Amino acid sequence: MIAKMTAVILAGGKSSRFGSDKAFIKINGMPLIERQVNALRNIFTKIIIVTNRPKKYGFKNIKIIQDIIKNRGPLGGIYSGLMESDSFYNFVVACDMPFISRSLIRYIMKNKNSYDIIIPKIDRKYHPLFGLYSKNCIPVIEKALKRNRLKVSAIFPKVKTGFILRKEIERFDKPLLSLKNINTRDDLVTCQITYLQR
Repeated sequence: MIAKMTAVILAGGKSSRFGSDKAFIKINGMPLIERQVNALRNIFTKIIIVTNRPKKYGFKNIKIIQDIIKNRGPLGGIYSGLMESDSFYNFVVACDMPFISRSLIRYIMKNKNSYDIIIPKIDRKYHPLFGLYSKNCIPVIEKALKRNRLKVSAIFPKVKTGFILRKEIERFDKPLLSLKNINTRDDLVTCQITYLQR
């Protein structure tokens, strides 16, 4: 299935806890950003990478953009991706999530209904950097950024937001690996082990 939506990869983080640019750390010899692009190319015709280091990326047929408003974290990255996209619906994913499930992504896309945001919610914890966002979010995000309210969850009550719960996710990804991200060197070691055990 090739969707008429756009995938937005957020690769603009400072990686302060990790110590180097997470987009280019490797799992089994492949940079995370390349893993993301390869996974998403099977689903989406268009991909946008939001980064503050655009010269480091050499992908063909992929739009590489910088944050429109600097230093606003993931919310600023989502805003930039939505602004640059020509799709009403956009699937947003962080660059440091090495095990995203294409089946789960397709399920989220299929169940968008009339929601403006659909993200996983596990045991009261939101996972906003693996989900669907519509362009209806743009004015709401603009207001939040102007007020320096940078938590992505701050916009949820302002638009029609839906959640994918554990039971639904486990149908496609029982160990919830799609929601695993790499913040530290220990996380990288764990992911390397997970890759070898899959």
